[in-house]
Amino acid sequence: MDLGIAGKWALVCGASKGLGWGCAQALVQEGVNVLMVARGAEQLEASASKLIAEYVDSTRASVLFCAQDITTQAGRAAVFAMRRDFDIVVTNAGGPPTGDFRDWDRGAWIKAVDANMLTPIELIKATVDGMASRGFGRIVNITSSSVKAPIDVLGLSNGARSGLTGFVAGVARSPLAAQGVTINNLLPGVFDTDRIKTMLEANSQRPAKA
Repeated sequence: MDLGIAGKWALVCGASKGLGWGCAQALVQEGVNVLMVARGAEQLEASASKLIAEYVDSTRASVLFCAQDITTQAGRAAVFAMRRDFDIVVTNAGGPPTGDFRDWDRGAWIKAVDANMLTPIELIKATVDGMASRGFGRIVNITSSSVKAPIDVLGLSNGARSGLTGFVAGVARSPLAAQGVTINNLLPGVFDTDRIKTMLEANSQRPAKA
């Protein structure tokens, strides 16, 4: 199936592994030019090299990568210094730690909200007007199924990602849709990712309830 997106430019965050890498792979397979972003330079370069080796000759897509922390202002500036305009943006960041809400101070909450709510909003702000002016844009936020079915040990994630969900629901109903821009959230459940493995290991060490 031709999705009609060959030649578009996509920004994919958290793209060195897991769901972010899966999105980058799917886009490159469709002939989309991709700028991959992740914090770990070595893993990111290896993941980008894999896509280049497997797909670039057949799809003619470009694959760029930028080792930055997208949750920081400096990281975002470095990414947009490489390329300013994108037709597709996939926001994705590692979830905050699990635990008991009694143990989280204000700093933990601010960090969670900054990474999992405010960062996607900043990326939307930086790209959505350009998308609207060109008459095409797709923004996809990878959040979590916990925003619909909250998990007790994921309080930081539940709160921050639910805030993003409410924000996106409002923006998606704005005039942007009439200008060819759509904004959606993906609410993944359990996939074989490092994040899920960490959560399962933490849960296995919790004392059993009486």
